[in-house]
Amino acid sequence: MANFNFDNVTLSPKEVTELSKAIFETAFANPELSKMHTIVEGIDMKTQILILGSMAMQGLASGDSCDAQDSDAGIVATQKYWENNKIEVRIPYCVTDLPALLKAFGQRTNKYDVSGSEEIQFLASRLLEALDEAILRLTWFGDKDAQNVVSGGTITNGTNLGYFNSVDGIWKQIFAGVTAGDIKRATIASNTGTTFSAQELASGEALVAMRKVYNQSDSRLKNHLDGMFIVTQTVYDNFLDKLEDAGLNAVGQLAVNDGVMTYRGKEIVVADFWDRNITAYQTNGTKYNLPNRIVYTIKDNIPVGTLDSGEFKQLDVWYDKTDRKVYTENIFSLDAKVLEPYFISVAY
Repeated sequence: MANFNFDNVTLSPKEVTELSKAIFETAFANPELSKMHTIVEGIDMKTQILILGSMAMQGLASGDSCDAQDSDAGIVATQKYWENNKIEVRIPYCVTDLPALLKAFGQRTNKYDVSGSEEIQFLASRLLEALDEAILRLTWFGDKDAQNVVSGGTITNGTNLGYFNSVDGIWKQIFAGVTAGDIKRATIASNTGTTFSAQELASGEALVAMRKVYNQSDSRLKNHLDGMFIVTQTVYDNFLDKLEDAGLNAVGQLAVNDGVMTYRGKEIVVADFWDRNITAYQTNGTKYNLPNRIVYTIKDNIPVGTLDSGEFKQLDVWYDKTDRKVYTENIFSLDAKVLEPYFISVAY
């Protein structure tokens, strides 16, 4: 597939002559990775994560004799492992990818080394935006066992599974934790709908779900200053509708400070990239896979691991004389973890 597709463009004497005059589709404004996750660097091989539990019960009655009552510390250690999952992106570009008459990228020549040209700069800027999407997609929706719907999975038929199966992401870990009974889950009834329209949230359903997620959560999470709700755009919009209907200050401990919406004192982060991935890549053609979702946690509990977070924005560009192509490449490592089940509560 060519990097540029101009099949829908008519070349004429009045075609756009400067790239700056072209209209570009606006990139999605994703929340910063560090807003939702603690970033752990230095993961260059399989690395142990040691988790130490609380001390067991203490405080035995003292006897009348001089013999002391010894207690056991009872601290249980568990472990998880960071995986050094390598992800790569390489985009080859040949000057023949552009029509000879196209003027928007400047004067065309017979030279193949266009490594500093406008089209390469444009490709690089768009690639950086695409990398943001890729990192968030893999962090949350990655699944090394991913399958298309036709094979019993949730990934839309025809979608390349290679874009999902390099990392076991947070949702896969949440689903496993819920199934095992370790993570508390509230059910969002609309998700059980068998059509797209039937999966739309009923009036006030988001608020009901958020209340359940909060109320069922462990007290250590409830009282943690860094607690946050991460929600789909569908949940957030339904929540705002309820607030408008009831009066903005009518629901719980609600406040909007400097543009930050909170519920019961906890910030709400809108993860609209969840919606995009679900609607584009998780549908069987008549319904989506759990389109309305809520996660209540702290970012230290859902860390992202990498060798170096600087890799996420690092691009290598070079010209290969043998292929007569300019290559733009990025290679990074990525993993994600749900660490402690009592520090997360969900609804879907």
